[in-house]
Amino acid sequence: MLVEDPQALFDQFVPKARSYVESPGVMAALELDRICMKLYPVVARKLGDTALSNKIRDFGRGLPRKEADELAVLLEEILEHARQQGMHVEG
Repeated sequence: MLVEDPQALFDQFVPKARSYVESPGVMAALELDRICMKLYPVVARKLGDTALSNKIRDFGRGLPRKEADELAVLLEEILEHARQQGMHVEG
């Protein structure tokens, strides 16, 4: 069954993304990429927010090619944008 709840997917994304930027690894990048591939279309479809969707997609595409500090900046942008959308962000 596909998860169509943006908040549920976002709740999976946030801790894994934070963990990845603190300690990057290939296996963590693959797992995080799978979550991004599910999350960004749901954000676009359910929330109608293509800007947030594109940021999440770009984050996933940057794994593991971009440096952790670059991804950390993008993650903070994603978290702030999600908060503005009314999504709950842990931490």
